[in-house]
Amino acid sequence: MMGFSNDQAIGGYQGLELPFIDANVVREMIRTNSARSAIKLVLSSLDAEKVWLPAYTCDAVVEAAKDVGVPFEFYKLDSNFEVESSLQLKGDEFILIVDYFGLCNEAVKGSRSRFANSQRIVDCSQSYFSEPTEALATIYSPRKFFGLPDGGLLYSADPRIKQPEQRDESSESRMAHLISRITNSPEAAYQNYLEAERAISKLPVQGMSRLTERLLQSVDYQRARKTRTRNAQYLHERLGQYNQLNLNIDEAAVPLCYPFLPNVKVASKADLIKGRVFVPTYWPEVLGRVEEGSFEWNLVTNGLFLPCDQRYNEDDMDRLISLLAIK
Repeated sequence: MMGFSNDQAIGGYQGLELPFIDANVVREMIRTNSARSAIKLVLSSLDAEKVWLPAYTCDAVVEAAKDVGVPFEFYKLDSNFEVESSLQLKGDEFILIVDYFGLCNEAVKGSRSRFANSQRIVDCSQSYFSEPTEALATIYSPRKFFGLPDGGLLYSADPRIKQPEQRDESSESRMAHLISRITNSPEAAYQNYLEAERAISKLPVQGMSRLTERLLQSVDYQRARKTRTRNAQYLHERLGQYNQLNLNIDEAAVPLCYPFLPNVKVASKADLIKGRVFVPTYWPEVLGRVEEGSFEWNLVTNGLFLPCDQRYNEDDMDRLISLLAIK
């Protein structure tokens, strides 16, 4: 009689029916409980004299550097999201390069000619579908693209950067906003969402929870990829002439959102929210690091980051364009 070595339960109540669409999706990645934890994991593994961070980034990145005690300094971007031309690194310094909105792959590639791969940390938090680059590490934040309670991914061939031994076991406490969006509305769940975000900011560096990993395995990545690309191209065909940003949205582009920096009068963020189009601000805290009138200041103050993800179709994009009330 065949012997069985595992003790998996048989019978009892039914669980959630989650498909295994891609059981190997995170197999070659270091799996953490947040992208912030992934950044901490990288920085704490290095003997870094300093890390250069873009002024145009969220406080989570800055706090990660502070938490591990690595000195940091900010650099500026040009209007193509490339690192300011005057910046040079010393041998014991590192730089975080961001693939903004999943549309700045060329800027990331261009940084290879200026900075050594061993000094570059590539932040793909807004670019989940980008392949890992030739860098010290590439970091992803899947919950920005899919309905997840937490989680971060990290790719690195550096032996100093290792998978955390302990898994996060608190993901269930950060599911309320995800469930309420199904049973109620995003407005009703917004406070739950903010509470989940605050909780994530306080997490220790741990491995990805079993819940988050299982949810990732159930995502239809091909559908998400195709829909995001199609929606972004649809918006760009109709809004590109009004956009100050020089964007290349080809078949390979899979954006987080459609970044729109209008050169004409359009509806405000408040107007869009009244129409139940919820657009984020990337990132209010940046205004304390940059000069008024700078490229980064303009993005924060005047940028509209339009949803174009896998939940929506062309009818939704048409409604969004109509609400912009372009004049």
